[in-house]
Amino acid sequence: MFLTIPDLLRADELTTLQTMAERAAFDDGTTTTGGMPGGHKNNLQYVPQGPDLNSLSQIVRSALNRSDVVRDNVMIKNIMPPMISKYQDGMEYKSHLDAPFMHHKGPVRTDMSMTLFLSDPDSYDGGALVLETDFGDHEIKLPAGGAVVYSTRLYHRVTPVTGGARIAVVTWIQSHIADPAQRKVIGEIWHAYDDMVEAKGETSPEAKRLMFAVLELTRMWADG
Repeated sequence: MFLTIPDLLRADELTTLQTMAERAAFDDGTTTTGGMPGGHKNNLQYVPQGPDLNSLSQIVRSALNRSDVVRDNVMIKNIMPPMISKYQDGMEYKSHLDAPFMHHKGPVRTDMSMTLFLSDPDSYDGGALVLETDFGDHEIKLPAGGAVVYSTRLYHRVTPVTGGARIAVVTWIQSHIADPAQRKVIGEIWHAYDDMVEAKGETSPEAKRLMFAVLELTRMWADG
C-alpha cells in the first residue's frame, strides 16, 4: 500500500526545507543502513541536530497532521526524526527493505516509510523511487513538496541519478494500528464517510453510522 500526496508542504515550508538542504553538511549515507542485508546504498545524508532538527521535525509533523489522506490511512503514533538524503550523479540505492524497528527514545516499530521530495523532478535525471508491489513496480517522482507514504513491508529502490541532484526528506512512521489490512479497512470507511457527508450531510443517519463504525474499529484495533 502506498499513498501519494502531491502537495503535502505549503510553499513557505518547502522554501524553509530547501534552504536547510542548501546549507547542510552532507555525510556518507551508508552509516544509516540499519544493519539490513542487501540494498547497496550510495548516497549522501544530512542528519540534523538542534534547531535544524526541531524545525524539520515540526514542519514534517504539521504537514502530515493536516493531511486528510494521512489521517484516514496512517493514524500516526510516532515519527522517527527526519533526515535529508541527497543523490548526485551515479548514486543509487538498490532494492531493499527498511528495518522493522528503529530507536528514538526507545524502539519505534516502522509501519510506514515516507519520502518527501525537495527537488523539482525536472532538475535531475533518474532518481525515481521504485516501489516493488504484487501488482508490479511503481516509479514515483513527485513535484517538490510532494510526498509518498508507503508500507515498510515493500521492497523499494532509488534508480541511479544520471544528472543533477535529487534531494528529499525521509522518515519512518509508527501507526496506532500495526496490521496493514486493518488500516486499509479503516481508510476505506473514512472514504465512505466523506462521500456520505458530501451526499447527505454529517448529521444524516448513514453518516453517523459510518462514523460510529470507524471510531469503534479504531478503538478495537489500536495498540495505544
